[in-house]
Amino acid sequence: MDAVRNIMERLASEGPQYTRKLASSIGVSSEYVRKLCCCLRHHKLIHSEGGMHGLTEAGRARLAEGFLPCQRKGRAATSEGRTLRQRAWNVMRMRDHFSVDDLLTTLCDGEEKGAEENLRNYCRALYRAGMLGMTGRTKAYYLRPESNHGALAPAYNRAEKCVTDRNTGEIIVLGASHE
Repeated sequence: MDAVRNIMERLASEGPQYTRKLASSIGVSSEYVRKLCCCLRHHKLIHSEGGMHGLTEAGRARLAEGFLPCQRKGRAATSEGRTLRQRAWNVMRMRDHFSVDDLLTTLCDGEEKGAEENLRNYCRALYRAGMLGMTGRTKAYYLRPESNHGALAPAYNRAEKCVTDRNTGEIIVLGASHE
């Protein structure tokens, strides 16, 4: 995922740019550039006004240091398939409807620390990101078909308040809760 680096380097070398110009120059969609710029604004690395984006001094410093946020695709903390969230994602893809209690019953043997809170926060984040829906009567979750892009579980970053679809690289910045 070099899109963040490409955006910041282009802003550093050529000055402020419009979203569509950034998108065409680095070969990605304007929507993807908007999402990355939203994340970069959240970290105060760029400023945006009227669709034009410019690098801040903090952004120049971070670019020089080589550390850039908003790069989530492919950064798994542990082995694929063994994390609680990955196993939960596999169940979500197989079941029509599920609750956090269903996931706990299916996945946990009682030895995982904080499993209930972990799964509850994860499901809530996926719901806020629009990846999960909720039934009206039973309040059970369901995976929206348009959000099922593959086997890799979406990554939820609580600190940055974003969900990343690791299959597509799409970053969804979470707004206010709609529960």
